[in-house]
Amino acid sequence: MASVEGTGREGGTTGKSGLKLNRNLLLGFTLTGVFSFANNIYSTNVFPVFLLKVADGNTLLFGLAEGLQGLAQLVTAFPIGWLADKYKRKYLLWAGGLLWIIFIGLLAYATDIATQDSMRSFIILCVALSIGGVTNGIVGGPLMALLDDSTPAGYRSDMELYYGVIWNIASIAGPIVSLISFAEGENEWTMEQMKLIIYIGCAATVPCIILCIFFDDDLALGKESEAISRIEGEAAEVLGGRQGDGKKVLGFITTEMIPWFLFGLNLFFSLGAGMSVKFFPIFFADECGLSPVTLQILYIILPSVVVAFTLIATKLSKTWGRMQVIVCFNFLGIGHTLAMALMRSQYHNAEVMVTVYLLRCGFQWSTGGLAYSIIADYVPKEYRGRWNTLESISSFGWSGSAVLGGHLVKLSGYSTTFLITAVIQLLGVVLFALPITPLVALEKDIQKAVEALKDNEGELEEPLLGGNEARSAPRAVVPASSSIRGLPGMNPTFEETTGENGAGASSLSRSLSHLEHVARIGSLG
Repeated sequence: MASVEGTGREGGTTGKSGLKLNRNLLLGFTLTGVFSFANNIYSTNVFPVFLLKVADGNTLLFGLAEGLQGLAQLVTAFPIGWLADKYKRKYLLWAGGLLWIIFIGLLAYATDIATQDSMRSFIILCVALSIGGVTNGIVGGPLMALLDDSTPAGYRSDMELYYGVIWNIASIAGPIVSLISFAEGENEWTMEQMKLIIYIGCAATVPCIILCIFFDDDLALGKESEAISRIEGEAAEVLGGRQGDGKKVLGFITTEMIPWFLFGLNLFFSLGAGMSVKFFPIFFADECGLSPVTLQILYIILPSVVVAFTLIATKLSKTWGRMQVIVCFNFLGIGHTLAMALMRSQYHNAEVMVTVYLLRCGFQWSTGGLAYSIIADYVPKEYRGRWNTLESISSFGWSGSAVLGGHLVKLSGYSTTFLITAVIQLLGVVLFALPITPLVALEKDIQKAVEALKDNEGELEEPLLGGNEARSAPRAVVPASSSIRGLPGMNPTFEETTGENGAGASSLSRSLSHLEHVARIGSLG
């Protein structure tokens, strides 16, 4: 359970009652809810149909527009991550808020002048999407790094649970607004009707800009929120040999490689999902014959399903282990994607296809928070901004593969596209999830490790995580290396480097994230 306490300089601490919320977490959850509400008014199912109409039904052009958004995020992600780690993360959030204003204004303008089969309108929408990609990278990466810094080790799956539940519950309200608009107007995919919904979504995004102002790095936690690799001595013994005992899988895979493997898993899921997820609304509208109102109802039900599956996944992870749940749920989700590919004769049967789709999304979108919590647990604080920006590679894979997906849909239809998605994601689980499953510590063991250090030392002192003196003193510069260490929502890069006090430590690189977002809160499936 969660509790709210006063927010002094050190923020919340953990106790036997569970995760406690400090100001950064409360602001982060609020921003998540507001953005999810605004974003899901139009972007999930209305904007894809709108963009496709502007492109005159050309799925290849549609995919190119989505690819530009991912490319813009990729190009700017690494400088953003470096700045977020070198300077305070709140400065990047302020900059993201300013860019958000430009994005909203340009999207509203591009929507206003858009006409069906207008290349000029399409190009302006592409520019708006590109700016949106940069905004997602600026806000998503530093935001998630700051939330990880404000969450005690051993409780990150709880933080991700709150994040995911808030995102999904708020996302229900978005399609409700669209549903009312379609019900009161024409229950048809007309340009004017869709423009109105996009305007409402743009207006609802404005509070996010204001919220970005109030985050503060000084209110993040200190010792409690460090990476597992920094827990040394007697605390490492509490982990029962699961951490720091030199255990290897297949003779070479160690705990230091966990974030990289999860990044690989995320990348494969992004590449696969990008070819199909963007086309699901169009699939249901064209192949299954869903009306606009019916499609809104589907996307009202979907977040509720994901919330239920997320609660189940998080609960099971406490006893089974996080990686065990991730592997099991992803296998089941991929099985349902495969079913959608093979059930071509049932495409006219909307009830059957919607049921399979809901189960597919429930399994695959409920474990992303668990994966992100593992990455944050194995990434030192000073590299989380850069590790978070690594997710932009996944986001680009997501958006970039939409180009291929558009070509496949046009050439071979939806069935082939779904089949390729299932195969790519299955390879990701086999190659990157299964090998690290025995290495990831249970959260209850991590909690015991942190409590052991607190009980034995009262306050952790350098070189572990830094006490009050360390927080009040200027941060030491951490030497850089040639390896990438940064990414949003997935924060890993382990490599031997020098810690704040000169001692050796392991380090690694989540908005997407986001914030393609449905992606940040679930797996990118």
